[in-house]
Amino acid sequence: MRIEQRSAIESAMRQNQQLLIQWLTKKIGDNEAARDVAQAVFMRVWAYSEKTDIENPRALIFKTANNLAINELKQRSRFFSRHVSSNDKDGAEPLDQVANTAPSPEKQASLKQDVEIIMAAISSLPERSRKAFMLNRFDGLSYREIADQLDVSESSVEKYMIEALKRLRGSLRQSNEPAPQII
Repeated sequence: MRIEQRSAIESAMRQNQQLLIQWLTKKIGDNEAARDVAQAVFMRVWAYSEKTDIENPRALIFKTANNLAINELKQRSRFFSRHVSSNDKDGAEPLDQVANTAPSPEKQASLKQDVEIIMAAISSLPERSRKAFMLNRFDGLSYREIADQLDVSESSVEKYMIEALKRLRGSLRQSNEPAPQII
C-alpha cells in the first residue's frame, strides 16, 4: 500500500470515528454493538485498502459500515426469532409487538427514485460547481479547503456553490421533488 493512501485512510478513520459510532448507534440501537461494528469496519477497510487503491476512504468507511450494520441487525433478528419466547397468556409474540422501523418497499422505491433525481441534477451541474458542491456537501470540506484543492479563490467557491444550489433547487422544483437537506 502506498504511504499516501495509508495516510489518507488513517486520517479518514480518525476524522470519522465519532460520527460513524453515532450513526451506527442510531442504526443499530446499541452503543456497544455500534463500537464493535465500527472496529470491524476499520479492520475491513484497512485490509481492503492493502489490495486496492481507494479514491474516497470516507465513502468506503460508511458503505462498509452500512453493510455491517445490516448484517448485525439480521443476526439479531435471527437470534430473537429463535431464542425469544412469549410469556404472554394471549399468545402474542414480543417481536410482533415491536414497531417495524424499516421503510416499506414503496418508501424504498420512492427514496431510490429521489436519489436518482438528485444525482442526475448534481451530474448536470457545470464541472467546477459540481466539484465544489460535492466537496462541501459530501466530503465536508470548508470553502477555504475547496479553494485550495481547486486552486481558485474562496469567493470563486462561494459563486460555484451559489450557482450549484440555484440550479439544483430549480431542477428539483421542475421535477416536483422537495429539496433534501444537502441542497
